Amino acid sequence: MDGAGSSNAPLASRIWSQEHQIAFAQATGDVNPMHMDGRVARRTLAGGQAVHGVHAALWALDACAEAYPLERLSALQMRFERFVLVGDRSALVVHEADAGQMRLSLSVDGVRVATIQAAFGAERPRAQPVETGAAAIPAEPVTVEPETITGAAGTFRLPEPEAIAALAPRLARAIGAPRVAALGGLSTLVGMFVPGLHSILSKIDVTLTDTAEGSSLAYTVKRFQPMLQSVTTQASGPGLDARVESFVRPRPVEQESWADLAALVSPDEFADAAALIVGGSRGLGAATAKLLAAGGGDVCITYASGANEAEAVAREIRDGGGRCQVLRYDAAQPVGPQLESLTMRPSQLYHFATPRIFRQKRAPFEPTCFEEMMRVYNYAFYELSLFCLERRDGLAAFYPSTTAIDEAPRDTLEYAMAKTAGETLAATLARTIPNLRTVIERLPRVKTDQTATIFPVPAAPPGALMLPIIRRLSAPA
Repeated sequence: MDGAGSSNAPLASRIWSQEHQIAFAQATGDVNPMHMDGRVARRTLAGGQAVHGVHAALWALDACAEAYPLERLSALQMRFERFVLVGDRSALVVHEADAGQMRLSLSVDGVRVATIQAAFGAERPRAQPVETGAAAIPAEPVTVEPETITGAAGTFRLPEPEAIAALAPRLARAIGAPRVAALGGLSTLVGMFVPGLHSILSKIDVTLTDTAEGSSLAYTVKRFQPMLQSVTTQASGPGLDARVESFVRPRPVEQESWADLAALVSPDEFADAAALIVGGSRGLGAATAKLLAAGGGDVCITYASGANEAEAVAREIRDGGGRCQVLRYDAAQPVGPQLESLTMRPSQLYHFATPRIFRQKRAPFEPTCFEEMMRVYNYAFYELSLFCLERRDGLAAFYPSTTAIDEAPRDTLEYAMAKTAGETLAATLARTIPNLRTVIERLPRVKTDQTATIFPVPAAPPGALMLPIIRRLSAPA
């Protein structure tokens, strides 16, 4: 073949930037906020802005176009196995290549995130005509209800191919700009139409057809499996037919409302409490803040990156008649300078700061990951406890541990180890530091954005879980 053989050495690498996201979105119309809006993306399964899978695949193929005969490309199988986030570095490796096929993989930090199988052939099947009357790509993703997915069908106009061809110029020269635009349109199909707003792309199988004519992409949902939340869609566009598999991803977890939580407590139940709630912008922290404030307590919530969410929690508390201060706090940085404007003298500390728990790993144990977990769950808890005791003679501190210590999930070893150490730390501090009382509780899986999964898993509501713990901390020593 007229190629470079195969090797396990990276052929190319790229650090994905926000500029890459914008360029692909403009070229395809796929502006799903999981890719474009960091605030929204952090509440999805990705935990941050996810690179468009099709963009990563086009970049990989473009990098191969001069060394391998992509002008004879007849079929593609693309598997998107893990999220690539903005800021990640992708490495491209060609594992096998001969006159008939080529196998590629993309990895981040040594972890495979995608595989591409390309087949080469002399002939391509006849193209199927695409219906006229195509719709425009909407400005925002469609919100599709599960009961309407089965049988969904339509046709939409693809953007002019010049913009996406500029992102993969060598690939465009090999297979034609209209085909590259049609491949980009498969991302638009999933991210903007079906499943739309709440979607994850999983697999694409493409057959290149003989002519790349037209400027529209037609689609029909062939199968929807509610139990698996999986969607199989058939699509046809300029120069290709494709089978696209995707998932309906879980929607962001709705925070428990002030009204619902206030109904669980009496108005003056926590009137003597002044609580610093670290990580109070959502989940356990937000529920704790609302319960305490509804019971007459004075609360301060902190956030690391969710400023808007924290302000929304504080506004809800204030609108209900409660008191709430908001401060930014990063558990990786010293406590004092960040919390020097704290107006209260805390009598209670709730430590809900957390890094990403579920993440891509290269090995069963990663020291850098463990050190990050220790910084957040141990060093920060210790420093916060001392900070609070400098402002008040007595402190009741809650250390949230986890039943993952007993369950030992394979991908969360560092998390379980850090929490085990944190239990020992919290118990030892209570024995050795005067006027410090700690409550340690191994919490089950809680219904939050961090623990959301495609397949439903039982999870406890934060408010019901935290109320007995708040009462323990608020009771006389």
